[in-house]
Order: sequence, then structure tokens, then C-alpha cells
Amino acid sequence: MKKITFLSLLFILMGTSLFAQDKIFKKHGPVINAKVIEIGPDEIKYKLTDSPDGPVYVVDKSTVVKIQYADGRVEKYQDSYKDAANYEGQLTKAIKFNFLAPLLGYTEFGFEKSLTPVKGYEVNFGIIGLGKSTIAESYYSNVDGTYHPYKRNAFGFFADAGYKFKKLPTFFNRGTRMTHVMQGGYVKPTVTFGYYTDHELNYKDYSNPVLEKRNNVFGAITLNFGKQWVFGDKFLIDAFWGFGYAFDNRKQALDEYYNDLYNDFVIQTGDGNGSLGVTFGLKVGMLIK
Repeated sequence: MKKITFLSLLFILMGTSLFAQDKIFKKHGPVINAKVIEIGPDEIKYKLTDSPDGPVYVVDKSTVVKIQYADGRVEKYQDSYKDAANYEGQLTKAIKFNFLAPLLGYTEFGFEKSLTPVKGYEVNFGIIGLGKSTIAESYYSNVDGTYHPYKRNAFGFFADAGYKFKKLPTFFNRGTRMTHVMQGGYVKPTVTFGYYTDHELNYKDYSNPVLEKRNNVFGAITLNFGKQWVFGDKFLIDAFWGFGYAFDNRKQALDEYYNDLYNDFVIQTGDGNGSLGVTFGLKVGMLIK
């Protein structure tokens, strides 16, 4: 009797061992009943439970949520794309220069800091007037009977700050090779504020319009969209555009009828006194420690 009981217990244990299986839970798709063979840095190797003598399969580790082993132990995996350890040793700060800004009449420098693979912040400071000084308008004077070109001769400062919500960096080779943590597309809510002086034509006396100095205060709340590329952990290129609500202290009056330059250099607007504003730029930068 004892012998029969022992044999029965042995068969039960063997059966349990035979049908014991690991379960691989993926982010998408059915649960895989398997026998896990090896877990590497980027992939998991396994055999199917119903084919123990069959081929070895490989699954990308970044697509796996957890593994439930036959003994009941559970091993969970965070999204490896978001794991900061995958970008260890990479530079996470950069200084930037707006390559297009001087063509629009100002100069802009910036600083960016990556906080996580999907978040960061950027601040910029600029000098209005430090750039190409374009002719704003030509006007006709009845006094001497000739046309006179004039320049805005703007000078002032501005600053902006934004918080970046980044897409995960681009991956290659089935997600096994990480690119730079600061590379990829992003959305950046941005607040801008600035002040400058310039000249405008005063048409109160239409026979002899004169230049008058004005003080301009402007600001904007924009939503910027862009993409950034990093080369060799040393240099970067950042292309962006954005739109939002812009405001300034100018008012559209009769004597400003001929002055259609309502843009505030950094923010291009449709008219004075607040409107939809757009911004764009192409920045080049250097990564720093």
C-alpha cells in the first residue's frame, strides 16, 4: 500500500514538472506559454511549452510587461525605452544658437537640459536689433518731392522658457540600440516676453510724415512643435515652428495705416494689439557636460 502511494505521488510530481510552464505577458498580443531559456539585456529567449524540442524563439524585451514563472515568481519590466540607464554616459545639456534669427533682425541663444528620456526644459535669451536691419518702408515727402527709405532701428531684449514633452528617441535593430536621449520629436509649451524700441512713421501730417520713436512691450504663449537631431554626442540641429496667442502694446490707429510691420521679430503677428502669432526657427547647438 505504501509502495502504491509513493508511486502515485511520484507520478503527480512528474506530471506537475512536465506541465509546469512560464508565461510571458506582452504589451500587445496573447500570453505566451513557454519555458524561458535566457534573459539578455535586450531580448528574451524561450521555447514553447507544447514544443520543448522545437526551435528557440526570441522576443524583444521592450515589448514584454512581465514574466510569470512556473514556481509562481513574477518578474516585471519597465519600458526599456524610458529607462534612463539605457542612455547612461550621454550628455544631457546643450547650448544653442538660432541660425535664422539674424536674418529676421535679432540674435538668440539658448540652453536645454534633458531631465528624462521624455521630458526636459529649454530657456532662451535674445537681443533684438542684433541682426540684419531691413528697410521697413519707403515714404514720399512733399517737402522735397522724393522717396525716403527708413529702418526700424530696433533695439531690445526678450526671453522665453518652455517645457519639452519629447517622443522616445529613435531606435534601430528591433529596439536594441538606443540613439541619443536628446534626439527626437517634441511638443513644447512656451512663454515669451520682450521689450524693444524702434521707429515708426507718423502720418498725422500726410504732406510730411516723420519718424517717431516708440516703446514696444510684447509677449506670447505658444505651442511649439519640433524635431531634434544629435550627431556624435557633440552637435545638434533643432528645427521647430509654433503658434499661439501673441500680444503687444501697440494699437492700430489711422496714423499707422501704412505701417504693416506688426511683427515683433521673435513672434510674427497679423496686426497689432493682440492676435494669433506664429514662430519658427532652425537652431544649431553643442552638447556640454
